[in-house]
Amino acid sequence: MANRDGEVQVLGTVMLSRRGDAEQLLALQRLAYAQEAALINYPALPPLRESLDDLMRCGETVLACWQAGDLLAALGYECDDEALTICRLVVHPAHQRQGLAARLLAAVLQAADGVPVQVCTAAANAPALALYRRAGFIPQRHMLTPDGLALVLLQYPMPAKTAASPDVDHSP
Repeated sequence: MANRDGEVQVLGTVMLSRRGDAEQLLALQRLAYAQEAALINYPALPPLRESLDDLMRCGETVLACWQAGDLLAALGYECDDEALTICRLVVHPAHQRQGLAARLLAAVLQAADGVPVQVCTAAANAPALALYRRAGFIPQRHMLTPDGLALVLLQYPMPAKTAASPDVDHSP
């Protein structure tokens, strides 16, 4: 899964229908989200409770960085006609700050093919917010979960429409 030099490769997708792939992603996710839960002081982070069956049925497309058969980072997303939504972005703690998340993010922005890209993250997750802002995401809305976790919805802007575009609403 890596080239002959052991360089990290971004692959097309992780097949969540394959139990082995899903198990590797779940293990990576638990490591990364445990670290995030500690960072934001929120031990009830929902992805930490996700089961293997839940993950295998989530319906996401998952891009991944592998090295010598080991899953180092993954980004899961869903896409419809309205938007591409990033559902998870995880990097193994031993491989953080090596550009893997940025590479995955660049790949998904390219896959978006002009539709807006959205992601929601904890307001206290400074590293994630910095990553998304560097990539051009703009905060759209701040929210609170019922138990008080502050979240930020960010969006990567879609290309500006021209005045001649039929989708532009010209009503007063």
